[in-house]
Amino acid sequence: MGRHKFSVNEASNVGLGQAGSMLVDTASAAKTPPTGFNIVAITFLEDTAFSALAQVDATKHAGSSAVSYGYAVNSSNTFPQGVTLFGSYSSVTLSSGSCICYFG
Repeated sequence: MGRHKFSVNEASNVGLGQAGSMLVDTASAAKTPPTGFNIVAITFLEDTAFSALAQVDATKHAGSSAVSYGYAVNSSNTFPQGVTLFGSYSSVTLSSGSCICYFG
Protein backbone atom coordinates (compact mmCIF):
# COMPACT_ATOMS: atom_id res chain seq x y z
CA MET A 1 0.00 0.00 0.00
CA GLY A 2 1.14 3.50 -0.74
CA ARG A 3 4.04 2.41 -2.94
CA HIS A 4 3.18 2.47 -6.59
CA LYS A 5 5.21 2.43 -9.77
CA PHE A 6 4.23 5.56 -11.65
CA SER A 7 5.00 6.59 -15.19
CA VAL A 8 6.77 9.94 -15.56
CA ASN A 9 3.44 11.69 -16.23
CA GLU A 10 1.71 9.95 -13.33
CA ALA A 11 4.57 10.85 -10.98
CA SER A 12 4.21 14.50 -12.00
CA ASN A 13 0.49 14.34 -11.30
CA VAL A 14 1.08 12.85 -7.84
CA GLY A 15 3.47 15.71 -7.14
CA LEU A 16 0.71 18.13 -8.08
CA GLY A 17 -1.78 16.50 -5.73
CA GLN A 18 -3.71 14.60 -8.42
CA ALA A 19 -3.95 11.47 -6.22
CA GLY A 20 -6.12 13.47 -3.80
CA SER A 21 -5.81 15.34 -0.55
CA MET A 22 -7.68 16.19 2.62
CA LEU A 23 -7.85 19.23 4.85
CA VAL A 24 -7.33 18.50 8.54
CA ASP A 25 -8.20 21.47 10.71
CA THR A 26 -9.49 20.03 13.93
CA ALA A 27 -7.96 18.22 16.87
CA SER A 28 -10.13 15.11 16.98
CA ALA A 29 -10.00 11.48 15.89
CA ALA A 30 -7.29 10.18 13.55
CA LYS A 31 -7.71 11.08 9.89
CA THR A 32 -6.81 8.40 7.35
CA PRO A 33 -6.41 8.38 3.56
CA PRO A 34 -8.67 6.37 1.24
CA THR A 35 -8.07 2.62 0.99
CA GLY A 36 -4.97 1.78 -1.02
CA PHE A 37 -3.26 5.13 -0.38
CA ASN A 38 -0.94 6.62 2.21
CA ILE A 39 -0.33 10.23 3.15
CA VAL A 40 2.85 11.15 1.27
CA ALA A 41 3.12 14.87 2.05
CA ILE A 42 1.74 17.20 4.70
CA THR A 43 1.70 20.98 4.16
CA PHE A 44 1.11 23.05 7.26
CA LEU A 45 -1.38 25.92 6.89
CA GLU A 46 -0.56 27.25 10.36
CA ASP A 47 1.79 26.23 13.14
CA THR A 48 0.72 22.64 13.81
CA ALA A 49 1.35 19.91 16.39
CA PHE A 50 0.38 16.24 16.24
CA SER A 51 -0.96 14.09 19.03
CA ALA A 52 -0.26 11.12 16.71
CA LEU A 53 1.53 10.76 13.38
CA ALA A 54 1.41 7.09 12.32
CA GLN A 55 4.20 6.24 9.93
CA VAL A 56 3.96 3.26 7.57
CA ASP A 57 7.60 2.25 8.16
CA ALA A 58 9.40 3.47 11.29
CA THR A 59 12.76 2.61 9.73
CA LYS A 60 12.26 5.27 7.05
CA HIS A 61 10.01 8.05 8.35
CA ALA A 62 9.63 10.10 11.50
CA GLY A 63 6.41 9.59 13.40
CA SER A 64 4.87 9.35 16.86
CA SER A 65 5.67 5.67 17.39
CA ALA A 66 9.22 4.46 18.02
CA VAL A 67 11.61 5.31 15.21
CA SER A 68 14.84 3.68 14.11
CA TYR A 69 16.70 6.99 14.28
CA GLY A 70 16.30 10.33 16.05
CA TYR A 71 13.31 10.96 18.28
CA ALA A 72 9.61 10.27 17.91
CA VAL A 73 7.32 13.18 17.08
CA ASN A 74 5.18 14.23 20.03
CA SER A 75 2.75 17.03 20.86
CA SER A 76 5.58 19.32 21.98
CA ASN A 77 6.95 19.37 18.39
CA THR A 78 5.44 22.22 16.40
CA PHE A 79 5.78 22.30 12.61
CA PRO A 80 5.73 25.88 11.31
CA GLN A 81 3.26 27.27 8.78
CA GLY A 82 4.38 26.81 5.17
CA VAL A 83 6.58 23.76 5.73
CA THR A 84 5.87 20.51 3.85
CA LEU A 85 6.73 17.21 5.51
CA PHE A 86 7.29 14.28 3.12
CA GLY A 87 7.04 10.63 4.15
CA SER A 88 4.60 7.75 4.21
CA TYR A 89 1.92 7.95 6.88
CA SER A 90 -1.21 5.90 7.55
CA SER A 91 -2.97 8.51 9.71
CA VAL A 92 -2.61 11.89 11.38
CA THR A 93 -4.17 13.24 14.55
CA LEU A 94 -3.69 16.92 15.33
CA SER A 95 -3.45 18.46 18.76
CA SER A 96 -3.44 21.98 17.23
CA GLY A 97 -3.20 23.76 13.89
CA SER A 98 -4.25 22.74 10.40
CA CYS A 99 -2.72 21.03 7.38
CA ILE A 100 -3.40 19.54 3.97
CA CYS A 101 -2.48 15.86 3.59
CA TYR A 102 -1.66 14.60 0.09
CA PHE A 103 -2.22 10.99 -0.96
CA GLY A 104 0.03 8.72 -3.00
